[in-house]
This record gives sequence, C-alpha cells and structure tokens, in this order.
Amino acid sequence: MDYRNYVQDSMNVHVARIDLTSDAVRVIATPQSQRRLRVSDFAKKNKAIVAVNADYFTKEFQPIGLVAGPCGVWPGSKDTEREGVVAVGDGHAQIFPQREVLEQPEPWMETIVSGWPMLVKSCAALTATQLPGSDGFTRAPHPRTAAGVSKDGKTMYLVVAEGRRDGVPGLTLARLARFMSDELGVCSAINLDGGGSSAMWIGDHIVNRPSDGVEREVANHIAVVRASDFAGCTERKTLESPLQMPAPGNRQR
Repeated sequence: MDYRNYVQDSMNVHVARIDLTSDAVRVIATPQSQRRLRVSDFAKKNKAIVAVNADYFTKEFQPIGLVAGPCGVWPGSKDTEREGVVAVGDGHAQIFPQREVLEQPEPWMETIVSGWPMLVKSCAALTATQLPGSDGFTRAPHPRTAAGVSKDGKTMYLVVAEGRRDGVPGLTLARLARFMSDELGVCSAINLDGGGSSAMWIGDHIVNRPSDGVEREVANHIAVVRASDFAGCTERKTLESPLQMPAPGNRQR
C-alpha cells in the first residue's frame, strides 16, 4: 500500500493505492454493529492503515445500496437500480455499474460497498454530459470520495478530494473522473458519498480537511488492515449463509 497527495492549481487530492494480491493486507468494510462511526473511529477500532467513508445513507444511517462486511451482507441491504457496487476479495476487485443489479454475491466477494455514479467505465472517463445528476451535484465542485480499480482488477485506489474552502473548491465529477483515468490509470471508478462526509485516514490520522471543520458520522466505510490484525466477524449473529450477490441484469434508470 502507498499514499500520495496530489496538489496542483486548486486541486488537493489524497490517493491510497492498494495491491490486492498482497497477503499482508485485507480490504474490509463495516459490519453493521459499527455503523454510524466517524472514519477515524472506525479506523482506530479496526487498526486500519487506510480508511475512507463509503456509501450514501438515510437519516437512520442505513446505506442506500448493497453492503457487506466481515459478517456478511447487512440485513435489509440490497443493490438498487440507482447504485453501483464495489466488490473485493480473492486478490482482486470489480466495480459493477448502475443498471446491473447484483442479486446474489459470488463466493469470492468478501467486501462490498456501493456508490453512485460511475466515473470511469471501460477505461474511459465519463464526461460532464455523460454523467447523471443535477448541475449542483455533478457539475459543481465539491469534496469527493471515490474508488477505482485497475484494468486487471489487482490494484484498488481510494481517493478523497478536498473542497469547500478558499482556493480549494473541490472537484466536479467529470474532473474527478479525468484525474482517476489520466493520473491513476484506472479502468473503472465509482463515486462514493462526498461533501462533509469525505474523510481519509492514513496510518494514524485523517489526512484531509473535512469541509465541516470536523468529521461527520457516516453509515459505513471501506478500509485496509494488516492481515495479522484482521479479526473476522466478531458479532454474535452472522448471516445464515455468507455473502451472496446478484447476477448482473439489465435495467433502466
């Protein structure tokens, strides 16, 4: 795993690159018992070396899309027509775009978070006209969190762009897509929850400046831990069966 801070013009972006083939680390997501933690609190609790916020969530702190942590899929969690899915396991990752509903997790999928919309697809950055959403959300600058995957699926990138302060407004989704395609070389990428929720933990502290001035509580997270520190499922109740994810199916937005 390595970390880099890209600072140029009005852009300030934090990037963690994870070698998914390394036996020394594991990529994990939040078990339901740990929802509504700040990124830093989740990281400390799990001895994470990298952690970021993940999916959008309701006022009850329920993630909008499909989520699975060490204890399996969260009860009540499912893929939706709106959301895309990031799945990690068995030394690789894959991003399933919106319009593909995942009903049944495949056996290799150990960690799952969701987001919206896709930023990079088939190794091409989506443009401002191709990206969905309102002008205020998609085409205005904001703090952002995103996940990207290399062409071979063996490298994952976790990205947090700072924003909403003088000189550093944040990124539009199109600019974030271009950055991840051009600078990082990802072949697929998806936007996660952003704004005041965006936060990245590296080593022992938050490296970005959350736009609220303080970290927000968020529903769920995605993190990297040392394999020797991975505790597995520590909840008393687990799913009757491990992750089960849907086969892709076409749909209309």
